[in-house]
Amino acid sequence: MAVAGFSKLPLVTQTVYARLLDLLLTAEAGVPVSGASLVSKTIRGRRYWYAQRREGGKKVQRYIGSETPEVEALLERWRQARSEAASRAELVAMARAGGATVVGAAEAQVLERLSPVFRIGGVLVGSHAFAVLGNMLGVRWQEAIVRTEDVDIAHDHRIAVALAGEGQPADMRKALGDPLPRFSALNPTYPATGFRVRGTDVEVEVLTPLVGRERSRPIQIPALGVAATPLRFLDYLIEETQPGAVLGGSGVLVNVPRPGRFALHKLIVAARRGPSGMPKAAKDRAQASELLRVLLSELPGEITLARKALSRHGKAWVSAARSSLKRMDADLVADLRHLGVGG
Repeated sequence: MAVAGFSKLPLVTQTVYARLLDLLLTAEAGVPVSGASLVSKTIRGRRYWYAQRREGGKKVQRYIGSETPEVEALLERWRQARSEAASRAELVAMARAGGATVVGAAEAQVLERLSPVFRIGGVLVGSHAFAVLGNMLGVRWQEAIVRTEDVDIAHDHRIAVALAGEGQPADMRKALGDPLPRFSALNPTYPATGFRVRGTDVEVEVLTPLVGRERSRPIQIPALGVAATPLRFLDYLIEETQPGAVLGGSGVLVNVPRPGRFALHKLIVAARRGPSGMPKAAKDRAQASELLRVLLSELPGEITLARKALSRHGKAWVSAARSSLKRMDADLVADLRHLGVGG
Protein backbone atom coordinates (compact mmCIF):
# COMPACT_ATOMS: atom_id res chain seq x y z
CA MET A 1 0.00 0.00 0.00
CA ALA A 2 1.47 3.38 -1.01
CA VAL A 3 2.01 6.08 1.61
CA ALA A 4 -0.60 8.83 1.34
CA GLY A 5 0.71 12.09 -0.11
CA PHE A 6 -1.64 14.24 1.94
CA SER A 7 -2.70 14.98 5.49
CA LYS A 8 -6.12 15.94 6.83
CA LEU A 9 -6.68 19.55 7.79
CA PRO A 10 -8.19 20.28 11.23
CA LEU A 11 -11.93 20.82 11.21
CA VAL A 12 -11.48 24.44 12.31
CA THR A 13 -9.27 25.08 9.26
CA GLN A 14 -11.89 23.56 6.97
CA THR A 15 -14.48 25.84 8.55
CA VAL A 16 -12.24 28.87 8.01
CA TYR A 17 -11.89 28.00 4.32
CA ALA A 18 -15.66 27.63 3.92
CA ARG A 19 -16.21 31.00 5.62
CA LEU A 20 -13.66 32.69 3.34
CA LEU A 21 -15.31 31.29 0.22
CA ASP A 22 -18.70 32.47 1.44
CA LEU A 23 -17.36 36.01 2.04
CA LEU A 24 -15.74 36.10 -1.40
CA LEU A 25 -18.97 35.04 -3.09
CA THR A 26 -20.91 37.64 -1.14
CA ALA A 27 -18.40 40.42 -1.82
CA GLU A 28 -18.27 39.68 -5.55
CA ALA A 29 -21.78 41.01 -6.10
CA GLY A 30 -20.97 44.39 -4.58
CA VAL A 31 -17.56 45.27 -6.01
CA PRO A 32 -17.70 47.71 -9.00
CA VAL A 33 -14.05 47.12 -9.92
CA SER A 34 -11.73 44.74 -8.09
CA GLY A 35 -8.78 46.41 -6.38
CA ALA A 36 -10.09 49.94 -6.96
CA SER A 37 -10.75 52.99 -4.82
CA LEU A 38 -13.71 55.35 -5.07
CA VAL A 39 -13.34 58.91 -6.31
CA SER A 40 -15.95 61.52 -7.13
CA LYS A 41 -16.22 64.64 -9.26
CA THR A 42 -18.69 67.49 -8.84
CA ILE A 43 -19.83 68.99 -12.13
CA ARG A 44 -22.39 71.81 -12.14
CA GLY A 45 -23.45 70.95 -8.63
CA ARG A 46 -23.98 67.23 -9.35
CA ARG A 47 -21.72 64.49 -7.97
CA TYR A 48 -20.41 61.69 -10.19
CA TRP A 49 -18.65 58.55 -8.92
CA TYR A 50 -15.76 56.61 -10.45
CA ALA A 51 -13.79 53.49 -9.55
CA GLN A 52 -10.08 54.24 -9.83
CA ARG A 53 -7.19 51.81 -10.03
CA ARG A 54 -3.64 51.65 -11.33
CA GLU A 55 -3.06 49.77 -14.58
CA GLY A 56 0.37 49.69 -16.16
CA GLY A 57 1.62 52.45 -13.86
CA LYS A 58 -1.24 54.80 -14.78
CA LYS A 59 -4.40 55.79 -12.96
CA VAL A 60 -7.47 54.55 -14.80
CA GLN A 61 -11.01 55.55 -13.90
CA ARG A 62 -14.20 53.67 -14.70
CA TYR A 63 -17.46 55.58 -14.53
CA ILE A 64 -20.01 54.19 -12.05
CA GLY A 65 -22.78 56.77 -12.21
CA SER A 66 -24.22 60.00 -10.87
CA GLU A 67 -25.21 60.18 -7.22
CA THR A 68 -28.59 58.48 -7.11
CA PRO A 69 -30.13 56.22 -4.44
CA GLU A 70 -29.30 53.18 -6.59
CA VAL A 71 -25.65 54.18 -7.05
CA GLU A 72 -25.32 55.07 -3.36
CA ALA A 73 -26.61 51.60 -2.44
CA LEU A 74 -24.01 50.06 -4.76
CA LEU A 75 -21.25 52.17 -3.21
CA GLU A 76 -22.33 51.18 0.28
CA ARG A 77 -22.05 47.50 -0.66
CA TRP A 78 -18.61 48.26 -2.07
CA ARG A 79 -17.50 49.99 1.14
CA GLN A 80 -18.73 47.03 3.16
CA ALA A 81 -16.80 44.64 0.93
CA ARG A 82 -13.65 46.74 1.42
CA SER A 83 -14.04 46.57 5.19
CA GLU A 84 -14.55 42.81 4.94
CA ALA A 85 -11.27 42.46 3.01
CA ALA A 86 -9.37 42.83 6.28
CA SER A 87 -11.49 40.07 7.78
CA ARG A 88 -10.78 37.87 4.77
CA ALA A 89 -7.04 38.48 5.15
CA GLU A 90 -7.32 37.32 8.76
CA LEU A 91 -9.10 34.17 7.61
CA VAL A 92 -6.30 33.49 5.12
CA ALA A 93 -3.76 33.83 7.94
CA MET A 94 -5.82 31.50 10.14
CA ALA A 95 -6.07 28.92 7.35
CA ARG A 96 -2.31 29.05 6.82
CA ALA A 97 -1.67 28.57 10.52
CA GLY A 98 -4.01 25.57 10.38
CA GLY A 99 -1.97 23.90 7.64
CA ALA A 100 -3.85 24.91 4.48
CA THR A 101 -1.92 25.59 1.27
CA VAL A 102 -1.33 29.31 0.72
CA VAL A 103 0.13 30.87 -2.45
CA GLY A 104 2.85 33.50 -2.46
CA ALA A 105 2.09 37.21 -2.45
CA ALA A 106 3.02 37.68 -6.14
CA GLU A 107 0.82 34.79 -7.25
CA ALA A 108 -2.10 36.06 -5.18
CA GLN A 109 -1.75 39.53 -6.72
CA VAL A 110 -1.64 38.10 -10.24
CA LEU A 111 -4.73 35.99 -9.63
CA GLU A 112 -6.51 39.03 -8.17
CA ARG A 113 -5.71 40.95 -11.36
CA LEU A 114 -7.26 38.11 -13.34
CA SER A 115 -10.60 38.41 -11.52
CA PRO A 116 -12.30 39.86 -14.65
CA VAL A 117 -11.29 36.70 -16.54
CA PHE A 118 -12.83 34.43 -13.91
CA ARG A 119 -16.01 36.52 -14.01
CA ILE A 120 -16.55 35.60 -17.66
CA GLY A 121 -15.86 31.89 -17.27
CA GLY A 122 -12.09 31.57 -17.08
CA VAL A 123 -10.99 28.46 -15.18
CA LEU A 124 -7.90 28.01 -13.02
CA VAL A 125 -6.24 24.71 -13.94
CA GLY A 126 -2.89 23.04 -13.25
CA SER A 127 -1.21 22.84 -9.85
CA HIS A 128 -2.82 26.02 -8.53
CA ALA A 129 -6.24 24.44 -9.07
CA PHE A 130 -4.97 21.24 -7.44
CA ALA A 131 -4.02 23.27 -4.35
CA VAL A 132 -7.48 24.88 -4.24
CA LEU A 133 -9.13 21.47 -4.51
CA GLY A 134 -7.04 20.22 -1.61
CA ASN A 135 -8.13 23.07 0.64
CA MET A 136 -11.71 22.59 -0.54
CA LEU A 137 -11.61 18.87 0.34
CA GLY A 138 -9.94 19.50 3.69
CA VAL A 139 -6.48 18.10 2.94
CA ARG A 140 -2.94 19.39 2.50
CA TRP A 141 -0.94 17.83 -0.33
CA GLN A 142 2.77 17.04 -0.16
CA GLU A 143 4.69 20.09 -1.37
CA ALA A 144 6.43 18.17 -4.18
CA ILE A 145 3.20 17.52 -6.11
CA VAL A 146 1.64 20.95 -5.80
CA ARG A 147 4.29 23.67 -5.93
CA THR A 148 4.58 25.91 -9.00
CA GLU A 149 4.66 29.64 -9.77
CA ASP A 150 3.11 29.29 -13.24
CA VAL A 151 -0.57 30.21 -13.45
CA ASP A 152 -2.60 28.23 -16.01
CA ILE A 153 -5.90 29.76 -17.15
CA ALA A 154 -8.28 27.88 -19.45
CA HIS A 155 -11.25 29.19 -21.39
CA ASP A 156 -13.37 27.59 -24.08
CA HIS A 157 -12.99 29.84 -27.14
CA ARG A 158 -16.33 28.59 -28.46
CA ILE A 159 -18.32 30.13 -25.61
CA ALA A 160 -16.07 32.95 -24.37
CA VAL A 161 -17.95 35.70 -26.19
CA ALA A 162 -21.33 34.56 -24.89
CA LEU A 163 -20.03 34.35 -21.31
CA ALA A 164 -18.51 37.83 -21.52
CA GLY A 165 -22.03 39.27 -21.47
CA GLU A 166 -23.09 42.30 -23.46
CA GLY A 167 -19.93 41.99 -25.55
CA GLN A 168 -17.68 43.31 -22.79
CA PRO A 169 -14.29 41.54 -22.95
CA ALA A 170 -11.82 40.98 -20.12
CA ASP A 171 -8.55 42.26 -21.56
CA MET A 172 -5.92 39.98 -20.00
CA ARG A 173 -2.95 42.08 -21.08
CA LYS A 174 -4.48 45.17 -19.54
CA ALA A 175 -5.40 43.31 -16.37
CA LEU A 176 -1.83 42.01 -16.02
CA GLY A 177 -0.29 45.45 -16.56
CA ASP A 178 1.21 44.95 -20.03
CA PRO A 179 3.06 41.67 -19.32
CA LEU A 180 6.03 40.44 -21.31
CA PRO A 181 4.84 38.00 -24.03
CA ARG A 182 6.49 34.60 -24.24
CA PHE A 183 6.64 33.32 -27.81
CA SER A 184 7.03 29.71 -28.91
CA ALA A 185 10.63 28.74 -29.65
CA LEU A 186 9.42 26.29 -32.33
CA ASN A 187 7.00 28.76 -33.94
CA PRO A 188 8.18 32.29 -33.09
CA THR A 189 5.73 33.85 -35.56
CA TYR A 190 2.74 32.46 -33.66
CA PRO A 191 0.93 34.84 -31.28
CA ALA A 192 2.04 34.55 -27.65
CA THR A 193 -0.06 32.42 -25.32
CA GLY A 194 2.16 32.87 -22.28
CA PHE A 195 3.08 36.04 -20.41
CA ARG A 196 5.52 36.96 -17.65
CA VAL A 197 4.06 39.53 -15.27
CA ARG A 198 6.42 42.46 -14.89
CA GLY A 199 8.20 42.72 -11.55
CA THR A 200 7.49 39.08 -10.67
CA ASP A 201 8.61 35.56 -11.53
CA VAL A 202 5.02 34.57 -12.29
CA GLU A 203 4.11 33.39 -15.77
CA VAL A 204 0.53 33.07 -17.00
CA GLU A 205 -0.33 30.51 -19.66
CA VAL A 206 -3.63 30.67 -21.57
CA LEU A 207 -5.19 27.39 -22.74
CA THR A 208 -8.29 26.41 -24.72
CA PRO A 209 -9.82 23.09 -25.85
CA LEU A 210 -8.67 21.51 -29.11
CA VAL A 211 -11.75 20.16 -30.84
CA GLY A 212 -11.65 18.61 -34.30
CA ARG A 213 -8.54 18.09 -36.37
CA GLU A 214 -5.05 18.53 -34.95
CA ARG A 215 -3.50 21.98 -34.97
CA SER A 216 -0.65 23.69 -33.16
CA ARG A 217 -1.38 27.29 -34.05
CA PRO A 218 -2.87 29.23 -31.11
CA ILE A 219 -6.57 30.08 -31.16
CA GLN A 220 -7.59 33.70 -30.71
CA ILE A 221 -10.04 34.45 -27.88
CA PRO A 222 -11.32 37.98 -28.59
CA ALA A 223 -13.21 38.13 -25.28
CA LEU A 224 -9.83 37.89 -23.49
CA GLY A 225 -7.78 39.89 -25.96
CA VAL A 226 -5.20 37.08 -26.27
CA ALA A 227 -4.55 33.80 -28.04
CA ALA A 228 -4.57 30.42 -26.30
CA THR A 229 -2.74 27.14 -26.78
CA PRO A 230 -5.21 24.48 -27.99
CA LEU A 231 -5.09 21.25 -25.98
CA ARG A 232 -6.88 17.98 -26.60
CA PHE A 233 -9.11 16.71 -23.75
CA LEU A 234 -9.30 20.14 -22.07
CA ASP A 235 -13.00 20.48 -22.86
CA TYR A 236 -13.71 17.49 -20.59
CA LEU A 237 -11.84 19.18 -17.74
CA ILE A 238 -13.51 22.60 -17.85
CA GLU A 239 -17.06 21.88 -19.00
CA GLU A 240 -18.13 21.54 -15.33
CA THR A 241 -16.60 23.90 -12.77
CA GLN A 242 -17.19 25.24 -9.28
CA PRO A 243 -16.14 28.36 -7.36
CA GLY A 244 -13.07 28.10 -5.17
CA ALA A 245 -10.94 30.31 -2.95
CA VAL A 246 -7.22 30.84 -3.48
CA LEU A 247 -5.56 31.42 -0.11
CA GLY A 248 -3.34 34.46 -0.41
CA GLY A 249 -3.69 38.17 0.33
CA SER A 250 -7.34 38.66 1.28
CA GLY A 251 -8.40 35.62 -0.76
CA VAL A 252 -9.21 35.38 -4.46
CA LEU A 253 -12.41 33.97 -5.95
CA VAL A 254 -11.72 31.65 -8.89
CA ASN A 255 -13.36 28.87 -10.91
CA VAL A 256 -11.83 25.40 -10.68
CA PRO A 257 -12.70 22.04 -12.31
CA ARG A 258 -14.71 19.41 -10.49
CA PRO A 259 -12.26 17.20 -8.53
CA GLY A 260 -13.30 13.92 -10.18
CA ARG A 261 -12.77 15.33 -13.66
CA PHE A 262 -9.46 16.86 -12.58
CA ALA A 263 -8.21 13.45 -11.46
CA LEU A 264 -9.29 11.53 -14.57
CA HIS A 265 -8.01 14.29 -16.85
CA LYS A 266 -4.60 13.99 -15.19
CA LEU A 267 -4.61 10.26 -15.99
CA ILE A 268 -5.35 11.00 -19.66
CA VAL A 269 -2.69 13.70 -19.94
CA ALA A 270 -0.06 11.49 -18.30
CA ALA A 271 -0.73 8.72 -20.83
CA ARG A 272 -0.35 11.12 -23.77
CA ARG A 273 3.03 12.58 -22.81
CA GLY A 274 6.05 11.48 -24.80
CA PRO A 275 9.50 10.40 -23.48
CA SER A 276 10.56 14.01 -22.88
CA GLY A 277 7.49 14.55 -20.72
CA MET A 278 8.12 11.69 -18.28
CA PRO A 279 8.76 13.93 -15.21
CA LYS A 280 5.50 15.80 -15.85
CA ALA A 281 3.68 12.51 -16.43
CA ALA A 282 4.87 11.26 -13.04
CA LYS A 283 3.55 14.44 -11.39
CA ASP A 284 0.24 14.04 -13.26
CA ARG A 285 -0.16 10.51 -11.94
CA ALA A 286 0.81 11.56 -8.42
CA GLN A 287 -1.80 14.32 -8.34
CA ALA A 288 -4.45 12.01 -9.79
CA SER A 289 -3.57 9.27 -7.31
CA GLU A 290 -3.81 11.44 -4.20
CA LEU A 291 -6.98 13.18 -5.36
CA LEU A 292 -8.64 9.84 -6.10
CA ARG A 293 -7.67 8.53 -2.64
CA VAL A 294 -9.36 11.50 -1.00
CA LEU A 295 -12.45 11.19 -3.18
CA LEU A 296 -12.74 7.46 -2.53
CA SER A 297 -12.90 8.24 1.17
CA GLU A 298 -14.96 11.43 1.15
CA LEU A 299 -16.87 11.80 -2.14
CA PRO A 300 -16.91 8.58 -4.21
CA GLY A 301 -19.84 9.94 -6.20
CA GLU A 302 -17.51 12.53 -7.73
CA ILE A 303 -15.49 9.73 -9.29
CA THR A 304 -18.61 8.02 -10.62
CA LEU A 305 -19.89 11.23 -12.22
CA ALA A 306 -16.49 11.94 -13.76
CA ARG A 307 -16.27 8.40 -15.14
CA LYS A 308 -19.72 8.63 -16.74
CA ALA A 309 -18.85 11.98 -18.31
CA LEU A 310 -15.60 10.56 -19.66
CA SER A 311 -17.42 7.60 -21.21
CA ARG A 312 -19.57 10.00 -23.23
CA HIS A 313 -16.43 11.33 -24.91
CA GLY A 314 -15.56 7.94 -26.41
CA LYS A 315 -13.45 4.82 -25.92
CA ALA A 316 -10.13 6.50 -26.78
CA TRP A 317 -10.45 8.83 -23.82
CA VAL A 318 -11.34 5.99 -21.45
CA SER A 319 -8.45 3.86 -22.75
CA ALA A 320 -5.97 6.67 -22.13
CA ALA A 321 -7.07 6.96 -18.50
CA ARG A 322 -6.87 3.19 -18.01
CA SER A 323 -3.35 3.02 -19.42
CA SER A 324 -2.15 5.40 -16.68
CA LEU A 325 -3.82 3.30 -14.00
CA LYS A 326 -1.54 0.41 -14.94
CA ARG A 327 1.39 2.36 -13.49
CA MET A 328 -0.32 3.23 -10.20
CA ASP A 329 -0.75 1.57 -6.81
CA ALA A 330 -2.54 -1.80 -7.14
CA ASP A 331 -4.71 -1.29 -4.06
CA LEU A 332 -5.93 2.07 -5.34
CA VAL A 333 -6.72 0.58 -8.74
CA ALA A 334 -8.65 -2.27 -7.11
CA ASP A 335 -10.77 0.24 -5.15
CA LEU A 336 -11.45 2.23 -8.32
CA ARG A 337 -12.67 -0.85 -10.16
CA HIS A 338 -15.60 -1.06 -7.75
CA LEU A 339 -16.67 2.35 -9.13
CA GLY A 340 -16.30 1.25 -12.74
CA VAL A 341 -12.93 2.98 -13.27
CA GLY A 342 -10.12 0.94 -14.74
CA GLY A 343 -12.12 -1.83 -16.31
